[in-house]
Amino acid sequence: MIRKYVPLFLILLLAGCVYEGKPLGHYIENPGSLMEDPHFAEYQKNRDVLESEYLQKKITYAEYMESKNKLDEKYAQEVQERNAKIISQE
Repeated sequence: MIRKYVPLFLILLLAGCVYEGKPLGHYIENPGSLMEDPHFAEYQKNRDVLESEYLQKKITYAEYMESKNKLDEKYAQEVQERNAKIISQE
């Protein structure tokens, strides 16, 4: 009876590992990508865009630093809120 469920379990495991349309190999090569912090991913994306604008000279250094500081403060606040929720649930 167990022999019937082992292949089914393996198939479900492999199907589950094709998460967000990424193949299983992606998670084997980069296991850290299995669990990503959505707040940090959004922060990193926005910071990369901001840095790119500065490097392409679309904004001045002062504008870059001002926007970067606002972005850092927003991310820090989101992290504090998330940590407070986690602590309150424990």
